[in-house]
Amino acid sequence: MLKLLIYQDGSYASQQALDYIAPIAREPQVAVTILTADPDATHAADLYSRAASRLQAPLIRHVNRSEAGDTALINEAQAGTYDLAVFGPLRERWSRWLRLGSPPTLSAQLPISSLLVRGAARHISRVLICAGGDETVIEDARLTARLARRTGATATILHVLSQMPMVFGVRTPAERALEAFEATGAPEVANMRAAADVLARNEVAATIKIRIGLVIDEIVAELQEGGYDLLVVGAHRSQTLVERLLLEDVTRDILGQSPVPVLVVKTVDVEHVG
Repeated sequence: MLKLLIYQDGSYASQQALDYIAPIAREPQVAVTILTADPDATHAADLYSRAASRLQAPLIRHVNRSEAGDTALINEAQAGTYDLAVFGPLRERWSRWLRLGSPPTLSAQLPISSLLVRGAARHISRVLICAGGDETVIEDARLTARLARRTGATATILHVLSQMPMVFGVRTPAERALEAFEATGAPEVANMRAAADVLARNEVAATIKIRIGLVIDEIVAELQEGGYDLLVVGAHRSQTLVERLLLEDVTRDILGQSPVPVLVVKTVDVEHVG
């Protein structure tokens, strides 16, 4: 069972999030909770009624919390047993903190994986999974499979190298970078192959790709060139504070620059795919 927590406030952004996730929410073995954050119970009930009518999900219920939208999402995610929070861009409440530096994103604050629906939101048919190099890309693939197999999507697993390793040879063309990288026996390749196997076992065709350059620039370039509908990034627990801060910075930059919805994988998902 895939358990979705979908935030609704009646805005265009939240309705866009509904339309984007609808093909998945309508599938069997998917349970949907519509979350509203409204002190007016009558208005909250109306928001839910309109969302349920738009979504047409077979398993659906309503939770209302009388607090700000981001707070409601965090608190409900902590209180429930959800796999994924789905929302559009929320109205910023952080202006008073801007002078103290960049605030944490909502995705960073949530205890579960999240899907921020923004940019060119459409049917999920092509997914780009960003592989950092370690085994957490396998967990990213597990959650991706739970979504992509329900829409018939395909996936590309991308790893960005900051520079062309000398062992590749100066004449190695970019299109042969994966072949050259595999020849080095790097563990990153084994992890990406394992992630591709997870996707394949769940009927999601997957390919692996290497790009060379600055991480954010190369991810955005691949999104623009490849016609993707969803970007997947990991936000797994890091060993050190420095690693966590670097990971949060990269995730914040991707959330800000991605032209398509972004799935941030945070939780350790179960071994089976529901």
